[in-house]
Amino acid sequence: MSLTPMTRYYIRRLLAERAESLGLTVSSTESDSQAFAHQLACLGSLSATKLAEIDLIVRMHQALSRNGQTYNRYLANLEQKLFALLGLGEQSQDLTEITLPQLEETKSTAAKVLTLAEVLEHFNKVSDIAQKYLGKMIVANYWQGTRPYSSWFADFAVTHEGRVVCQSYQSARDVFLSEEQLEHLQSWLEAFIRQCQRVLPQFTKQLQKAGVRETVLA
Repeated sequence: MSLTPMTRYYIRRLLAERAESLGLTVSSTESDSQAFAHQLACLGSLSATKLAEIDLIVRMHQALSRNGQTYNRYLANLEQKLFALLGLGEQSQDLTEITLPQLEETKSTAAKVLTLAEVLEHFNKVSDIAQKYLGKMIVANYWQGTRPYSSWFADFAVTHEGRVVCQSYQSARDVFLSEEQLEHLQSWLEAFIRQCQRVLPQFTKQLQKAGVRETVLA
């Protein structure tokens, strides 16, 4: 298996946040911050089993990080395991020892977190309304033209039908979004709506009439 750009983006952000404790050098410039990029490059040499383990760690970290400081101990253990797999420390615990308790504890909490499937469904409701006035081709171009410039969006695509899809997962319903990811998606949605309003000044009113929100959150 191979890790998706979304997963690699999340790992890169964790490396940047923990750079000092890991002994890595990160600066504000993109070129200099590549000082730790070789840690991501080594992912290509890992076995499928280890890549699957990394993918699970990232998913668990995403879900738990939405709950404030409640699961800080579990998050720290997950990060220690992840960094060990990247060759940045010693592995002190087996993954099952640190994830099984939190799976039970967060079962009800995780269900309240927005999934990628829910956000895509909302995007496409907005898209359906725009298509009534602009047509599929123009709507597709608007989604493409307003997509934020970020490696995190490498997994997203816009079909000729004007539908926003994510190609990395068989089931987007299992992908829980972090606060940062929701902010990225909200920025995209706002930019798309602004683009539509340039041609249709009443577009937001049409969304309201249809009961469709202008935000990804309720």
